[in-house]
Amino acid sequence: MIHKQTQFTLYLIRHAESEMNLKPHLVGGKSAQSPLSAKGKQQAISLGKHLHGQGISFDAAYSSDLLRSTMTAEIALKEIGIPIDTIRLIPELGELAQGDWEGRSREETYTPETLQYINTKGASFTSPNGESQMTVERRISGWFIDEILHNPKFLDKENTIAIFSHGLAISCFLHFVMNFNDRLIYRIRLDNTAICKLRFTHEGWFVDNINDNSHLQYEK
Repeated sequence: MIHKQTQFTLYLIRHAESEMNLKPHLVGGKSAQSPLSAKGKQQAISLGKHLHGQGISFDAAYSSDLLRSTMTAEIALKEIGIPIDTIRLIPELGELAQGDWEGRSREETYTPETLQYINTKGASFTSPNGESQMTVERRISGWFIDEILHNPKFLDKENTIAIFSHGLAISCFLHFVMNFNDRLIYRIRLDNTAICKLRFTHEGWFVDNINDNSHLQYEK
C-alpha cells in the first residue's frame, strides 16, 4: 500500500505506425530496428500537439528501447518541450518476442494446427525462442513495481508519467491491472499512438480510458 499523498497518473502510449506495421502478412514481434513510417512520424507529431494542447506534461518519461517506440517518444515529447535526453529507455517495456517466428509469413506460421495449440495454451503459449504473454506481463509489471511504485523520488506527491510501449505489451500490463480473462488480451484494440490513461492511488487502480485516439483527427 502506498502513502495517501502518493499518486500516479500513467499515460500508456502505443508507438506510431512503423514500417513493420505496413507488412501485416509478416510476424512482427520485437522487430527492434523497424523505424516509423512517414505516416507514423506525423501521428507522433499529432500526439505531441494533442498532449501540449491539453496542458499535459510529465514528471518522468519512459520508452521501450525498440526504435519505433523511441522515435515516437522523441517526436511527441519534443512538441511538449521535454528534452530527448530525459527519456529513459527500458528494455522491459519491449514488445512480446516472437523468437524464430519473427519476420516469417503469418499464413505459413499460423497453421490451423498451430492456432489450435495456441488457443489451448492461452497466455502461457511461447513461440520457439520467444516469450509468452505471462512472461511479458511479469517483466513489465515487475519493472513498474520496482522502478516506479517503490521509487523514493515519486513519494508523497502526485506524479504524471509517460510510458511509450507496444500494443501487446500494453495489453499485457492492462491484464495485470484489471485481471480480466487472458483470452481478451489479443482482443484489446490499441491503435498507433493510442493513449491508455490509468491512475494508481492508495485505493488501488482506476482506468480512465483505453485506446484514446482522438488526436488522430489532426491527420485529416
